Amino acid sequence: MSSTVEMVRDAAEAKGRDRFACSLLVWDLLQELGEEFGWAPHGSTYVPHPSKKFDAPAGHDYQPGDSQDLKHIEAHDAIAWANALQAAIASPRLDEFLKTRVATDAPRDSLISIVKEFIQYCYGGAFVFSLK
Repeated sequence: MSSTVEMVRDAAEAKGRDRFACSLLVWDLLQELGEEFGWAPHGSTYVPHPSKKFDAPAGHDYQPGDSQDLKHIEAHDAIAWANALQAAIASPRLDEFLKTRVATDAPRDSLISIVKEFIQYCYGGAFVFSLK
């Protein structure tokens, strides 16, 4: 099974970013970092198959499944996640957090760059995700 998480959505604007991908390790770090800095996850929901009807989608976690197991994150949750990550980037506690959670050989600037890209993606609103 792949360890790349792919996120997709319909672009809201002509040149809007409709795709984002990262490793499963980074995905897990983004969740942990968001929660550490104030994000209260609302949960994801499965994207129902067109042939199945559900009254209300059941809530699930943020662990990605395969490409047939798409999960959806609502816009308000994505934006709250982005806000928490933005607070993390601005925090003097960020380096301490990263030292305890990330391998020492991981380049800090590259990781911060990925976090910033994900922040911008989340500000775009709702998206679905799965392993690619």
